[in-house]
Amino acid sequence: MPQETNLNVAPYFDDFDATKNYNKVLFKPAYPIQARELNNIQSVLQGQIEAMGDNLFKEGTVVIPGAQSYKPTFPCIQIQSEFLGVPVNLYIADLVGKKIIGRTSGVTARVVTYITNQQSDNNNYTLYLNYEDSSDDGNSSEQFFDDEILTTEAPLAFGSSFIAAGEGFANTIASDAAATGTAFTQSAGIFYLRGNFVTVDNQILILDQYTQGSSYRIGFQVEEKIVTSDDDESLYDNASGFNNYTAPGADRLQITATLAKKQLGDYDTQGFVQVAEINNGQLKNAINNSTRYNELGNELAKRTFDQSGH
Repeated sequence: MPQETNLNVAPYFDDFDATKNYNKVLFKPAYPIQARELNNIQSVLQGQIEAMGDNLFKEGTVVIPGAQSYKPTFPCIQIQSEFLGVPVNLYIADLVGKKIIGRTSGVTARVVTYITNQQSDNNNYTLYLNYEDSSDDGNSSEQFFDDEILTTEAPLAFGSSFIAAGEGFANTIASDAAATGTAFTQSAGIFYLRGNFVTVDNQILILDQYTQGSSYRIGFQVEEKIVTSDDDESLYDNASGFNNYTAPGADRLQITATLAKKQLGDYDTQGFVQVAEINNGQLKNAINNSTRYNELGNELAKRTFDQSGH
């Protein structure tokens, strides 16, 4: 699938036409360089890369592996929106990666990710966890209690305030605070998307927030975006070693791939590239770390068939 963004518009005027078989842009002395010619250079090279890439790789295949995994059980704890009058949204993002402890239960866990009350189906701030140690007070609890104060092993700073290590930062909700959801994770790797080799960062996609037995199509939602110096200050001219805010540089075409989910019967594939399927909690059709070859793969399969049979 080629690039979808049309760059043959102002101010880029990239009118590259592959059917004309122009393979180089040849500059001449005393002739001014046109913006469209500079953009054509990139389109010529991109066309060559895409032709080779389409021969070698199928759309959406992994090129440099980034591990994928399905978490059929992803424990979480729901917390109140304020603690001692302080909104938890001021520091909840800083909890990711930190070890937390239940003051009453003695249970310890490490925060993996979170969702806000607006994202939550239950309208509660929710921390997703890897439980590490169960209670050491004899009650054998393996999860945090309802209406329990949670403390942090490391300090939390927010604005001009901070929460010291060992102090409380949140209170779990009064009932049914602990729950179990599901998630799909993707570690950093490179995928072949839209004729480009796109770097994908570490991502966690919550499938079902508080229940299990998920059924979804999992994939990347691919987005193309033009980024200007208004969006990214590093695009201002830095020829003198610092950003010159009176000299914006060229814009950039950015391609990002974000984990997304669709219902099994939803085949609206606009911008969506499937990488796995989960049916009733069972992972199926995952590409994992295996590269899916295109024409090259067909040729290898043919030669194997000729040599070894079906």
